Amino acid sequence: MTKNELWEIYCTKNPSFEEDGNVTLSTKGLRKMFETTWDQAIKSTPRGPQRDKVVDDLMNIFGMR
Repeated sequence: MTKNELWEIYCTKNPSFEEDGNVTLSTKGLRKMFETTWDQAIKSTPRGPQRDKVVDDLMNIFGMR
């Protein structure tokens, strides 16, 4: 899954994300967004080295490396 494909999933569920301006998320909403990102990444890859790469990519995206 590419970054753009994931963004399209978010925008489908949250059309206001496509507009200009501010979006306010509650702590619960931010956590749900994180969980969805993680779940989509894990679902899209089989177990093994490729999944490890996806996890590494997510950690880079979120500044964890």
